[in-house]
Amino acid sequence: MECVMAFFTEGGMVDFFQNGLINKFEFFLRWRMYVLYISTNSHFWRIRLHRKNLEIFIDGVILGMRNRSGNEGKEGEIPDSANMWNILAGVCIYYPLSIGLTFFQKWFIKSYEFPLLVVTCHYVIKYFFAMIIRFVMEYRADRRTRISFKDQLQWLVPIGICASLDIGLSNWGLKYVTVSFFTMAKSSSILFMVTFALLLHLERWRPVLIISAGLITFGLFLFTWRSAQFELRGLLLIELAAACTGLRWTVSQIIMQGEEKLLKHPLDMVAYVQPWMFLAILPLFFMYEGSQLSFDKVTHYLNEHAPFYVLFFISFGGLLAFAMEMAEYLLLVYTSGITLNIFGIIKEVVTLSLAHFINGDYFSLVNTIGLLLCFSGMLLHAFSKRTLLKARTKSRMPDRRRLLTDVDA
Repeated sequence: MECVMAFFTEGGMVDFFQNGLINKFEFFLRWRMYVLYISTNSHFWRIRLHRKNLEIFIDGVILGMRNRSGNEGKEGEIPDSANMWNILAGVCIYYPLSIGLTFFQKWFIKSYEFPLLVVTCHYVIKYFFAMIIRFVMEYRADRRTRISFKDQLQWLVPIGICASLDIGLSNWGLKYVTVSFFTMAKSSSILFMVTFALLLHLERWRPVLIISAGLITFGLFLFTWRSAQFELRGLLLIELAAACTGLRWTVSQIIMQGEEKLLKHPLDMVAYVQPWMFLAILPLFFMYEGSQLSFDKVTHYLNEHAPFYVLFFISFGGLLAFAMEMAEYLLLVYTSGITLNIFGIIKEVVTLSLAHFINGDYFSLVNTIGLLLCFSGMLLHAFSKRTLLKARTKSRMPDRRRLLTDVDA
């Protein structure tokens, strides 16, 4: 045992044990594969290994560490296969929920006079869903994460305010514009997200980042060109929502992927953020809809008194919103805010493409060019991200020659 630890001390590898980055039992199982030559030199034991075997061993340890580190994070490591499956599962859940919620909210709000009331009720529904599930999980397993009030004020209040304004202003804007116009205007959120990511040092300045974001935004703009009439009030509301989207997901990425990882589970994130989202939307709600509130008006739907229909539609929308937000945070754990936004843009392109084919809408040359530009920007971002991750992984590989020299010295 002393001889093994002596080698690791000399080679600088003892940190693997101290930091718990590789399991000791797994290490010794693998260690038996190597031929050991033990000799005495000065006053301590040393180990000599075949150079080729040592190189294979070090590569295996590094690969194991990289697979354990997992997520992409702050321009982090290359995800392992398990995380890739998690990302795929999140995308498969997120797409139908997000598409369904967009069209459902558009359909319901067009016939209902209180869009901010609907959003406020959704926050309450999501909070109770999250707390009930947390209670069941704590009862059957371990205690869930707890966050101090100070940390909530520092990190969760900005997220709650931005998320509340994002969702509230988006639903408000949908009252005045079509889904196509909403998609075109909301596409600018990736520009806000890139800006905040650069300001908060989540991303390093790279020209390719700006080019890819610009291609996606301009391409989506052309893709929805002349698909809807211009409406200034709706445009301003949606652009404010896009700015809130950028800040919201940037700060969320810091919380879920930062060194401290205050909240790394989507359920905990939803549970802790909802109260602040609720408090943030209340001023807007009372300012624009409070004076009109009455039981008759709130329960009025399609020119008749229908409280059960209103309750059902609001509850169903809240359930969709809860599931979609869980999927969003799941994707954020394993990717980044910008990548998550690109997933959303792909979803919007699919939605509008289906609308074109199902409804028989005509694809003009400008629309086709916009679609190609949009996909070009996505491919450019994916390629640059992959290249950057490979370069970072290569630069972090330890100098094996130095380790071999230490062993043979």
